[in-house]
Order: sequence, then structure tokens, then C-alpha cells
Amino acid sequence: MDDLKLINSEVAISGRDIDMLESEIGMKFPPEFRSLYLSYNGGAPNREFWAKDENYEPIRVEDFKSIAIDGALDKDETKYIGGCFRSMVRRNVFPAHLVAFAVDEAGNFICLDKNGGKVIYFAVDVFQPDVDMHINHINAQKILSWSFREFIDSLVYEDEIDQ
Repeated sequence: MDDLKLINSEVAISGRDIDMLESEIGMKFPPEFRSLYLSYNGGAPNREFWAKDENYEPIRVEDFKSIAIDGALDKDETKYIGGCFRSMVRRNVFPAHLVAFAVDEAGNFICLDKNGGKVIYFAVDVFQPDVDMHINHINAQKILSWSFREFIDSLVYEDEIDQ
């Protein structure tokens, strides 16, 4: 995890900013998540590909969402973890147990599962209008890793794919 860097991060945050987000969304973030966000407040990862499943195309992680600082006037924007969470749950795009922290190059979400800390890929392009939203939510999810640390450790550089 030590060699992961996030490029073009937003303004630095404090532990208090993370505490406020945790309180707002009802989730305690893993220590590795807190550490990464105290070092980099979102941004593009230098190791940008998840390619752990040979039966699944590699996923290019485009950007980690940032955390709004205390008092930010634009905190409801979806570029922030909290703003994205509120918007997606309110519009019933996500089930309330998922917290998006990153997006892939196609606009799909990479989320933390509030029920156990798994990292879930949430593909918004698989929704079917004639299917109940609960079923769409289930069909849109794929487990990438069993923890945030495992997810971060599994990210690779482009030239490491298929080696």
C-alpha cells in the first residue's frame, strides 16, 4: 500500500473531516482508508488497474473521490464521497450500504460495503428498466476485494496486466 500515490488531489483534510463524513454516512472507515485520505484527498492513482479476476476484464480506476472539508459550500457535489453517497441513495441508484470512493473510466463506481468492509464494483450500465430496482442493485454488484487494504494492494500498473 505504501507505493500507491494519488495525483491531482484536492485540498488536504483533517481527521475531523473524516470523522464528520463517517458520522454522516453511518460508517467507520478502515485505518488504511483514513491513512490514504490524510495523505491524499482523492485523485488519480499511479497504480490504476484492478486485474485480479481472470474471468473479468481489468478495471481502470480513473479517480478516487475526495472528502469535503468542514464548511465546504459545494459539499453536496458528487465529486465528494459524502455528496455522491447522499445523491445516489436519495435517487435509489445505490443501496444505502454502499459508499462510492472511486470511479472507473466508464463512470461505474467502486464502493466500500458498510456491512463488512468489502470493496464492491457497482456497474451502472447493467440496469434494466423492466426489473425491480432491488434486483438491479444486486445484479450491478461484483466483489473485488474482501477489504480496502486488499483492494489497494491488488492495484497494478498497466504494464503489469496479464503477467
